[in-house]
Amino acid sequence: MAEKMRILWLSNIILPEVSEQLGLPKLVIGSWLTAYKSVLQSAHAADMELHIIAPYAGTSFAEVDAGDARHYLFPEHTGKKALGAWLKSVNDRVRPYVVHIHGSEYPHSSLFVDVCGGANAVLSIQGLVSIYARYYYAGLDLQGKFTLRDLLKRDTPCLQRQDFERRGRLERSLISRVGNVIGRTSWDYAHSVAINPSVRYHTCQEPLREGFYHAAWDLHGCRRHTIFACQPSYPIKGLHQLLAALPLVRRRYPDVHLYLPGVNLGDRPWWKMRAYWRYINKQIRQHNLRDCVTFLGGLPEGEMLRQYLSANVFVCPSSIENSSNSVCEAQILGTPVVASYVGGMMDLVEDGTSGLLYRFEEAEMLAEKICSVFSDDTLALKLSQGGRDVAMTRHDRAAIADALWSIYQSVRDTSNR
Repeated sequence: MAEKMRILWLSNIILPEVSEQLGLPKLVIGSWLTAYKSVLQSAHAADMELHIIAPYAGTSFAEVDAGDARHYLFPEHTGKKALGAWLKSVNDRVRPYVVHIHGSEYPHSSLFVDVCGGANAVLSIQGLVSIYARYYYAGLDLQGKFTLRDLLKRDTPCLQRQDFERRGRLERSLISRVGNVIGRTSWDYAHSVAINPSVRYHTCQEPLREGFYHAAWDLHGCRRHTIFACQPSYPIKGLHQLLAALPLVRRRYPDVHLYLPGVNLGDRPWWKMRAYWRYINKQIRQHNLRDCVTFLGGLPEGEMLRQYLSANVFVCPSSIENSSNSVCEAQILGTPVVASYVGGMMDLVEDGTSGLLYRFEEAEMLAEKICSVFSDDTLALKLSQGGRDVAMTRHDRAAIADALWSIYQSVRDTSNR
């Protein structure tokens, strides 16, 4: 019997099965990572051993067996010297054929390559924070703006952007030192080879959450003239542009309503407000939008699914994206998509067929695109079917498992030469 392929993942979060076993809160982020693991194990469980390194909210190094994988956990604030020694010890014990680094900007990923080398490593690119930093303010004048909360937490917009730049330097260093990257768009390809011209670029899409494959948007079942959009955490997500467009939409559709997941700014006391959130609340007051904007707070998968299906249109107004999971989820359900033409969006959305695109800076164009979906049922149905068709192919779970396994074999074979 052939020896199983030993695969070591580096993640920035612990998976839900580990949180449950340790009695820790389950994270609402990183659902793609759980889906990745699920499709890979479904197709190749008999051929591999999966080991996962991740930080956690504990006080000591730990090892946990959960979900048919062995998890190696380190405290979030472990010192560099101690962490480096521990990472090397884990790598020496596992002796992985392939090291799969999920996310490019994390210190422990860069440190792992420092102490263990990167010959057998492949780096999955999510976004590219070194590029995102250019667009962080998203057209707003946030330089020098802050709130009491920002000062106390040392988390002003300026410092947030500097953090992107700092992590971006780690990212660029890591891409320059690994031989292989996995990407999904022509945008991340262009930036990867610009950083490291000799990098071997592999294409592999990401699976979506299981429930999104088994539901479908229905024009006659949605709430007419409603918008569902990305969470409003940072300027990059572009909520201020959507709010600038909303009064223009409201002229034609007085009953328009915007639903937003994530942070509930309606219940947020002033002393917990970020500078960007304060700006959002000011926009809502100035444009008299309080009665047509609802903040939903953090949503579990089932409620997210319901919001997508209930919306007349999904809007992604980001100033930069690589491959937006939110757009992909909307498309696979068939919810009509309007998205800014930025980053890798051109690879997700064919304008007029699988969604509508507009220039990020132009709120007037955004308003017109939303109104066109509201006013033209034929167009809405065309975008729904076009988005669903392309997303079902792009996110086919069996094809993704096979592509990832093929990449692992290629990395293993190349590193052994």
